Amino acid sequence: MSRQGKSQVKSYCLSVTAISLAISLLFLEPAPHRPFSGTGRREVAVTFDDLPAVPGNARVTEVNRKLVECITRHRIPAVGFVNEGRLYVRGETDARIALLRMWLDAGLELGNHTFSHIQINSASLAEYQEDVIRGETVTRMLLREKGMRLRYFRHTQLRTGPTPEYERALNQFLAARGYTVAPVTIDNQEWVYAAAYAAARKRGDQENIGRIAREYLKYMEACFAFFEQLSTDFLRYEVKQTLLLHANELNADHLDALVEMMKRRGYHFIPLEEALTDRAYQLPAASSERGDSWLHRWMLAKGLQRRPEPRQPEWLNRLIESYERR
Repeated sequence: MSRQGKSQVKSYCLSVTAISLAISLLFLEPAPHRPFSGTGRREVAVTFDDLPAVPGNARVTEVNRKLVECITRHRIPAVGFVNEGRLYVRGETDARIALLRMWLDAGLELGNHTFSHIQINSASLAEYQEDVIRGETVTRMLLREKGMRLRYFRHTQLRTGPTPEYERALNQFLAARGYTVAPVTIDNQEWVYAAAYAAARKRGDQENIGRIAREYLKYMEACFAFFEQLSTDFLRYEVKQTLLLHANELNADHLDALVEMMKRRGYHFIPLEEALTDRAYQLPAASSERGDSWLHRWMLAKGLQRRPEPRQPEWLNRLIESYERR
């Protein structure tokens, strides 16, 4: 082959290499890691929203006690996100504040989830900011008593802003107040199961209490499998996961079984701070009005489409509707 021909071939190969590298960088921002093989180490940070408890819960003290006992028994460094507006119940305020102290006394951490669980899509930026500030008062005081500072914020419904401009301004506000946003990679519809479970308990519907709990555990395992696969397909490794749960009766009664499921899948429990050291959390994330997992936000920022997530069965929707009609 002539010298000119060799030069053309070399130039072609370099072009192909450059294109391949560009494509690789476009879709695989972090350096590739080995996917979980069944013998490696999966890691997850566990977080709970809506402390001291979801609205309408008559077992607030029991829910918190059972959650904290289970969390500490399994040595889970969890973070609970507080809606301070739910502390102010006539005759119960001091007792509810004591429940937050119980979390801290157990070596756990608290974060801000706004005062009133404000809906970002119907609130002005100023209204949302005011609700964030109102949600700091008690939590910041309790953390200071333990020599800790208030450092995490979780958006309600995982909705980060109705417009990119709103989201940017809110992010600047949160950063100025010293907050780190607490993302979620393993999102789920756990709250649907929890609503059905609470309604079944209220009615003494023993058959459906058990059925809902069994289906909930199967559903949550399907969610773990889905986001593990999504992470491997997109990032080429399994991210240090962040799990969203809620302070409700369903989790209070069945967290042990949920934790055992995670352990069977090879998970080790890590602090949220450690999870956020995974380089994936530095990737650009698309704005989300609907509260997507950060895995989907990272994909959307790359121009990729969401994948359908596991959903609750239709019979559960019909059961909830039947309870509402009674």
